[in-house]
Amino acid sequence: MKSFEMPNAQDPILSESEMNQLFERSFIGMAVVSLNGRWLKVNTHLCEILGYSKEELLQKTFNDVTHPDDHEIGSSQAKLLIAGEAEHFEIEKRYIHKQGHIVYVLLNSALIKDEKGAPKYFISQTKDISSLKRSVEALRLSEEKFRSIFEKAPIGIAHFNAEGNITTFNKVLMEILGAAKENISKVNTKTDVKDEQHLAALNEALNGRIGTHEGEYRSILSGKSTYLKTIYAPLFGPNGEVIGGTSISEDITSRKLYEERINASLKEKELLLKEVYHRAKNNLQTTISLINIQINESINPELINALQETKNRLYAMSKVHEVLCKADNLDFILLRTYIIDLVSNFAYSKLSYTIDIETSLALNIDQTNALGLILNELITNSLKHNLDKNINISIIIKTTELNTIRFDYSDTGKGISKDISSLPTTALGMNLVKVLVEEQLDGTMKWSSARGFNTLIEFKANL
Repeated sequence: MKSFEMPNAQDPILSESEMNQLFERSFIGMAVVSLNGRWLKVNTHLCEILGYSKEELLQKTFNDVTHPDDHEIGSSQAKLLIAGEAEHFEIEKRYIHKQGHIVYVLLNSALIKDEKGAPKYFISQTKDISSLKRSVEALRLSEEKFRSIFEKAPIGIAHFNAEGNITTFNKVLMEILGAAKENISKVNTKTDVKDEQHLAALNEALNGRIGTHEGEYRSILSGKSTYLKTIYAPLFGPNGEVIGGTSISEDITSRKLYEERINASLKEKELLLKEVYHRAKNNLQTTISLINIQINESINPELINALQETKNRLYAMSKVHEVLCKADNLDFILLRTYIIDLVSNFAYSKLSYTIDIETSLALNIDQTNALGLILNELITNSLKHNLDKNINISIIIKTTELNTIRFDYSDTGKGISKDISSLPTTALGMNLVKVLVEEQLDGTMKWSSARGFNTLIEFKANL
């Protein structure tokens, strides 16, 4: 085994040339400075930091490139070195770049002495920390901005760690909970909060998901009851693990009370509307009863038919009010139920119906009322032209892809022999249908009499 050999003391360690190369090729700025602050020797990296050539920099003193406010910092530290009160120093200071902007540096300096121990010159190492300072300043501004938002936000905000301990919170949360700062700081949300819905939302955040809760909350610290809308969001660490979360709570007590007053007011208005519809229905029924008396006392067939048609029209209108009296929703009427009730009013032994209407199709009051009057006239017309004959009436009402209503009406009667185009001006019932379609429904109407009587009505739906 070869023994370890100590280097010969006479072997040179580094030559002057090698020392100069180390000085010149250093990745930090290096300089030799006289005791009065003049640059004696500088390397390339220091020139790059300050923007000067070597020739330019050697013509200047230390303070020539130092920010005026930092002159005293370097001078006082240099005096300590000369006085022997310090062996070296490290300070942050500002230089002025040749182009005029500030360069932040970390400066290390030591004193070199001659053979007799007398101060000879300074040797310094300079590192540009401008980008680091900018990053720190940007971080500081970001933190200040966040802190300002955190404190001035009109909602309660809190941070909690993975164990559920509340670490930070703002004043609004203190007001919501009605508790002092020191009491909130002692709360562990996982063990102290008893509301199951809040706990479920909190656990969602601790499992990396968004959790939400809205409802009444009773503070475990003060007993204060508040309606809260709270969102729990997870906070992730650098490796993607959940390290805690943030809660954002809004006091919605005033909004809830306002909603309750609005709902109570709406309930009163609904009751009032139902009473109005009920009275309208009763008035129409009274009118129908009077017409029935006239029909029973009359012996004029033409008058009886006219009264019967008028009664049917009133029945169609009263049926709308009757449905509304029983309905929970006063805005829309289920069309299928209304149509089936309406056609049952026509007591005719030889009359049958085929009805195909979507179960959930609902229209507003105005459109339902107009459609009921139209159907009443169409059925009356079918019966009038097919007395003493078996007749089937088909009623198909569908919605289209364009959100329009397609109403197909047809019967199996003999049809209409006269010119179809003249019907709106010669027949009162059909003229009424035309007016209702065009003016009430803002729709279109087509009819034919090839096989029985067929009508197609289309209009935009208020669904």
